[in-house]
Amino acid sequence: MKPISTALFTLVASIFILSGCTKHEPYVNIVYNCECGSMSLDGRDLAVRLAEGYVPSESSPNLFRYHVVADLRTSNEVDHHNPSHDIAFTIEVITDGSSTTVNAVDVLMANELEAPSLDVDWNIAGGVVKVIKTDSLHTLTFSNVSAGSSGNGGTIDAELYIYPQ
Repeated sequence: MKPISTALFTLVASIFILSGCTKHEPYVNIVYNCECGSMSLDGRDLAVRLAEGYVPSESSPNLFRYHVVADLRTSNEVDHHNPSHDIAFTIEVITDGSSTTVNAVDVLMANELEAPSLDVDWNIAGGVVKVIKTDSLHTLTFSNVSAGSSGNGGTIDAELYIYPQ
């Protein structure tokens, strides 16, 4: 009798354990990309999270302020769900007509942000920022922008599409 009850107990326990397992689809990490252009740092593509532009003051209708945020994490860091590590750019440029080209040192500010507490300004050492604007679209281009701080940085190239507000 004892062997039958042990076998029955083993069978019931096995059914209970196997039925208690829940199967889920594998987790897919979705990285937000605004699909508003491309940016690279020393040839490594960065996911652009935000690109927007607006006129900050009605008294200066040719002054545009642009904000751009890109993900600095490597693909391995993204795959392993490392905390946010971004680079944020602010560009203030006075546009002359449909196309304006300026020295990046004069108009570009960069700030490295990493959760939970890193907030470091990058130095802009050179490069060119170009704005081509129409009524409904501004194309913002960074060419050979040299930027960085304390071991991070390099040459930044970008072509961004901004629908001004």
